[in-house]
Amino acid sequence: MTGWLYLCTYVFYMGLLAYFDAQRLLFLVGASAPTWLQGAGAALVVIAVSTMVNGLGRRVLSVLLIVCVAISVIACAVYSTLLLGHAQRGFFDLFQTPLGGSLDWNWLVGPFLIALAWATANTMRGFELPADVAEEIREPRVNVRRAMVWALIVGGALVLYSMIALALAVPAASSVSTSMTQNPYAAAIGTVMQSALGEGSARPFAALQIIATFVAIAVCQLAASRTLWTMARDREVPCHHWLGGLTSRNRMPMRALTLIGIATFVLILIAPDFTAFVLGGASGLAFLLAFIVTLVGLLVALRRGTWQTGSWSTGRWLGPVTVVGVVVLAALAINLAWPRQQLFGAGLQAWRPLIILAAIIVVGLILMVWAFRDDGVHVRNHGHVDRDLHERILLAHTGTCSVCHRALAEGEEVFWNPEAHVTICVACDVDVVV
Repeated sequence: MTGWLYLCTYVFYMGLLAYFDAQRLLFLVGASAPTWLQGAGAALVVIAVSTMVNGLGRRVLSVLLIVCVAISVIACAVYSTLLLGHAQRGFFDLFQTPLGGSLDWNWLVGPFLIALAWATANTMRGFELPADVAEEIREPRVNVRRAMVWALIVGGALVLYSMIALALAVPAASSVSTSMTQNPYAAAIGTVMQSALGEGSARPFAALQIIATFVAIAVCQLAASRTLWTMARDREVPCHHWLGGLTSRNRMPMRALTLIGIATFVLILIAPDFTAFVLGGASGLAFLLAFIVTLVGLLVALRRGTWQTGSWSTGRWLGPVTVVGVVVLAALAINLAWPRQQLFGAGLQAWRPLIILAAIIVVGLILMVWAFRDDGVHVRNHGHVDRDLHERILLAHTGTCSVCHRALAEGEEVFWNPEAHVTICVACDVDVVV
């Protein structure tokens, strides 16, 4: 269920990012009021390029991502500083109510809650991505933790700095709303930039946003494809034999990458009336619920005494911190799902993110029933017991897969066929053991 929720959240998030990138691309070419067909076409181009970039290989993708992230971080810091130079109000004005006066408890039931939910759901994204590629990096026990911690610290600080700069530079709300109606290219951020710094700064900023958003799309597709491939390897999704395939040259899950791209584009086609808030709300809810399920599982393991502490641990604080995490995430999820007319639409439309989440959960339960239809005999790691415990080995030396004839690396997991007396790599092992 966690894998399915995680997969869905990034498909929806990719759709949201592609929507914004398409708007920015059309803004750069002068389409101030793009049609739905123009937006869908631009989104298709963005998704297709992301799929091709992901398939180029790990080295090319790494270099491209490093360059683009560096450009994005520098541009974010520079433009935020420029915005602070055009501040329309003082810093302490952020702590006053929209109608003026001192801060009181009424703000906790107003716009602040919306900002809190959206900022948290988006700022949290990305820090867990190193874990998705843990099998593809050196010394993952060290490097994954290091990358996750620094992503939270640096990413959180940069987002906080940028949001404060935007909040201080935003002009009158009515003028922003009018500008967004006339030119919805980049939603509020781009509109504030255009209002504060002028057209000359808005276009370069839109180009930088296209780069930053494209990087996010590519990384989200990478994360979703690895999740799908892992579920296919563990035989938890239909067509797992086909989805578990890797390219022969650079061992990339190209089938999973392509399927994620197609699913994202289909989502854009079948939901043309979904606003960015609806896509973002559904994606954020699935994301938060995936973490909640994981933390609840941790609490269950702690209560049963089956949790095994790794090389890094919070010690006796693990239980209390996990409980606080569950409560906070649940509160954020409720806040994000709240049927607000100004975000999601009037009447039944205000419930769309929650309806989408319910549909995701139902499909996930059906998928789980299918995956464990035989008590999980065919799933590789059901109940933390390897289904092929007597046949699965770790190579102590190099060898060759008897099916695909690929050279097997030292330490790689393979399967031993006792009848034919041959070794078979994980990707080629398609027999179901009953």
